[in-house]
Amino acid sequence: MTTSIQNNPLAKHFRQPAIYLKLPSNGKYWPDGALEMPVTGEIPVYSMTIKDELLLRTPDALMNGASMAEMITSCCPSIKDPWSIPLIDLDPIFIAIRIASYGGDMDMISSCPHCQVNNEHTVGLNKVLESVNIVKNYDQTTYIDGLTFELKPQTFKDLNRADMITFEQRKLLEAIEASDLEETEKKQRFLDSFTRLTDLNLDTIVSCISGITTETGERVSNPELLRDFLKNCDRKVFDNIKTTITEVVGANKIDTVPVECTECKQPYTLTLEFNQSNFFG
Repeated sequence: MTTSIQNNPLAKHFRQPAIYLKLPSNGKYWPDGALEMPVTGEIPVYSMTIKDELLLRTPDALMNGASMAEMITSCCPSIKDPWSIPLIDLDPIFIAIRIASYGGDMDMISSCPHCQVNNEHTVGLNKVLESVNIVKNYDQTTYIDGLTFELKPQTFKDLNRADMITFEQRKLLEAIEASDLEETEKKQRFLDSFTRLTDLNLDTIVSCISGITTETGERVSNPELLRDFLKNCDRKVFDNIKTTITEVVGANKIDTVPVECTECKQPYTLTLEFNQSNFFG
């Protein structure tokens, strides 16, 4: 007779939420059904299981982002569709999962830019997480060339796709360079690769625009129409859009913490990288 998992006498020893996270987006920018926000406004975060840790060591799963998506679903059951996570929430989610799994301290080594001495640091991730504020500047209206732009964060799916294409193109360029192809054929393949990377850059900007309203009040939100506009607008308009998006994205990144060199005592910033190879190991 099979014992029901629901009646497992060990159930009370299953993992419990280790931390509760208030998302910087406060649930905004998530599509319907992607997030079940608790009434408290904070999502419970559990530690990783052995399966989660094994997935993070599977190359194929890492390459397509599947392992990270499964880990998020396992550790944050309130998140029903990890691919839809707005990037403004992604880093805080990773930090919370690491705190839940390994504790609030993370040891890192960095080289001092002033004296080049290697320093060992213990970064307090709880403090980093506490410094995250509710995102507001995505709601600011941006006016460019008579048009009103509404911005939005990229999603985890957008980021993963861009990373995969960039990786593939980098490997392709290396293969072309090392090949015995005729020079004209090499040039054509280089051109094709750079064209794809240019298209990727365009798609990245489109993924950060939720809509554009014209002078007459007509709102355009179709990604294909937005892409067509970006391909055909004035260069200055394109540069203004790109600069605005870059500033908004940069203002919401959690990528550095202040530290001091143990040798020369000079302050500098330590870069945090949220990836499976150095953040969840």
